[in-house]
Amino acid sequence: MKRRSMQSTGEHPAFLTEHDRPLGLMALRITLGRAPLWLLTATFTLLLALVAATPWLAELRQLMGQRYAPGTLIHGLDEVFRFDTRVARSALEAGTRASGAALALVAMLAGVFTAGGWLQVFLERTEGHSLRRFFYGGARYFFRFLRVLFLTLLTLHLFGWLLYGKPWDMLVHGLLFGAPDGKLEVLASESTVRKLGWVQDGLYLVLFALILVWGTYTRTRLALHDTTSVVWAGLCSWAMLVVHPVRTLRPMVMLLALEVVVLLGLGWLTQRAQASLGPPGYWTPVLALFALTLLAILWRSVVRGAAYHAALSVSARIVRPLARPDPWSESFGGPGGPRYPLGGDEYGVSI
Repeated sequence: MKRRSMQSTGEHPAFLTEHDRPLGLMALRITLGRAPLWLLTATFTLLLALVAATPWLAELRQLMGQRYAPGTLIHGLDEVFRFDTRVARSALEAGTRASGAALALVAMLAGVFTAGGWLQVFLERTEGHSLRRFFYGGARYFFRFLRVLFLTLLTLHLFGWLLYGKPWDMLVHGLLFGAPDGKLEVLASESTVRKLGWVQDGLYLVLFALILVWGTYTRTRLALHDTTSVVWAGLCSWAMLVVHPVRTLRPMVMLLALEVVVLLGLGWLTQRAQASLGPPGYWTPVLALFALTLLAILWRSVVRGAAYHAALSVSARIVRPLARPDPWSESFGGPGGPRYPLGGDEYGVSI
C-alpha cells in the first residue's frame, strides 16, 4: 500500500489546493472514486433502517392478515384501518419511541466514526487499503469527534433556547410587538402571528445548518492539525466562518444544492412508482421503490464524504500549518551527517 501522511510534516496535501475547478465538484469526483467507503456507510444506514422497520412490518402483516383482503390497502392505510388497529398501533409506537432513540444514538456515533474515517483517508491520500485506513481513522479520532458532537448538541440547545425561549419572547414578542410574556393572542392580526412563526423557524433552520457546517470544519481542523482541544478548534472554526464566509460556505451550499436536487428527483420518481403499485404479485414498482431508496441513501453518503473533502480543501487554503518543534535544534553537525546533541554523548543521523 502506498500512502503519504501530511500530519507529521506540517504541510498540506497538494491536491487540496487546486484552483482550477469548483471545490464542491472536485470533492464529489474524488469521493465517488472511493466506492468501498460510501458503500460501507450506506450499508450501515440501511441496516439501521431495517432494524427500525422490522417490528412495523411484522405487526402490520399480522393486523392485515386477520380481516383485510390482500391488496386492499396497498396505496395507503385508510381511516377505518387506523381506528380498528389504534390499540395495537399505540403499543407499537410506544416501543418504537424507545428503540428509535437508541437507533438515533447509534446513528450519531456511527457519524462520529465515519467522519474520522473520511478525514484519515483524504489526509493520507491512500492508494489501496482504503477500508483499513478508514477504520483506523474512525478509531483514532473517535473520542475527539465525540466531544465535538457533545459541543454541537449544546450549541443547538443554546440557539433553540434563544429562539424559542425567554429571550425571543422578551426581545421580539415583548419589545417589538407589545406581546408580554410571549402571549401572541393580544396581537390584532393572525397573519402577523403566522409570519412570526415562519421567521422563528427559518432562523432556526439557518442556524441549524450553520452549526452542522461548523462541526464539519471543527473536526477537519482537529484532524488537519492532529490536536485534541475541541473548544479551541471550535472557536477557531467560528472565527474562520466569520472572517471567510464566502470561501467556507460556498462549497457546502453547492453540495447541499446538489443533494437537494437529486433527492427531489428521486422523490418524484418514488411518487410515480407508488402510483403504479398494482395487485399482489406485481413486483416491478416494489423493486423500483427499493432501488430509489437505495440510490437516495448512497447519494447522501457520497455527499457527506464530499463535504469533508471540501472542508479539507478550504482549510488547506486558509488555516496555517502548526509550527512543529525541531527535534534537532539543540544539536550540531554537518548536513546529511551525524547530529550531536549539545551537552550529551548520544548522536543520530539527520534526515
